[in-house]
Amino acid sequence: MHKHKLMELRTFIDGRIGSLIEEVEIATNVKLNPLYIADRKDEIEFVRWTATIIKSILNQENERKQVQLGTTKIRLDLADCIEFENILQNRIQELNLKLKESNNLRESDVLINEIDTLESILGRLADLKYGDKARAIEIAEANHDFKQAHILGFDYRN
Repeated sequence: MHKHKLMELRTFIDGRIGSLIEEVEIATNVKLNPLYIADRKDEIEFVRWTATIIKSILNQENERKQVQLGTTKIRLDLADCIEFENILQNRIQELNLKLKESNNLRESDVLINEIDTLESILGRLADLKYGDKARAIEIAEANHDFKQAHILGFDYRN
């Protein structure tokens, strides 16, 4: 049975939030650097934000199912993934603009952390969408086996 990619990503995100919360608790108990703890707390908020976006997109899907009976689940899944990717890409662009304008070291660190977190989530979604084929292409690229990469469906000349 087809499993919605955003639901799979949400499961991953929930696990990430849990591990970050545990990391903050441990770091607090052993009195690690307060900036490290603050960074992890910020990351929890960034990841929670993405979980909220996923939830809103999935709720829209339930409403669309009733309207778009002829649309396949796979197409709805793809449309949802594209919507999620676009939201995250827009947020990353906004953060990059803020980063360029920032003169505050701590603010810059927070912005970089959020950008890295969002890019990591986008990477995880790409892994879920493309799976083994994408990994095979990356391996072929790493081995400079362009013929094999092309056979797998990726043209390096474009």
